[in-house]
Amino acid sequence: MLIITIDGPSGVGKGTLAVNLAEELRLNYLNSGSIYRSIAYIAEINSINLNNTEELINIGSSIIFNIKPDSHDVEIIYEGKKINNFIFSEETAKRASKISSNKKLRLSLVSIQRSFAKEPGLIAEGRDMGSVIFPNAEIKFFLTANNETKAKRRLNQLKEKGINVSLTQLIDELNERDKRDLTRKASPLIIPDDALVIETDNKSIKDVKKEAIKHINNCN
Repeated sequence: MLIITIDGPSGVGKGTLAVNLAEELRLNYLNSGSIYRSIAYIAEINSINLNNTEELINIGSSIIFNIKPDSHDVEIIYEGKKINNFIFSEETAKRASKISSNKKLRLSLVSIQRSFAKEPGLIAEGRDMGSVIFPNAEIKFFLTANNETKAKRRLNQLKEKGINVSLTQLIDELNERDKRDLTRKASPLIIPDDALVIETDNKSIKDVKKEAIKHINNCN
């Protein structure tokens, strides 16, 4: 089964590339960040302390992820309701970044993430897809960009969702999030040894996708 991982910090274009490749190659798609966001969102609406590891793990085990191969989409179901549209606020992103440093929680979610690997294959994007979740993946990418580029991209994403936030605030938040990801003891953000690094500054998604497809074809 073909597994392709795409890792990197926030705002480098992982999600856009992953969705484009999933559609092009007709593979399943895992956005690992959406799992942490879902747990953070549910903890928030239920007033659960983010330091309560046992409760966070319970939340993770109670979420249903319905993989829809035809649309390369995943329905995230909690207590019978689809919550996809509620997990992409900046506040939820901040909470998700904090709980992602929880080693016990991360370990509890490994099997859930690996369960996305179904025929005909998988595009998995996140922070530790190629290093921890799918270390034997056939093809690995690591995307990079400077923080101003990342913040501008994130700003445009939020504007499309009707969320207003300043560029300066986003740069500060991305710096903080990157520092947490890079320095956490559990599955820190690293470049897998066998990953192709793509710098996405000044590149369109078309250019990045072209570079990725070329590498995939060379590996086959």
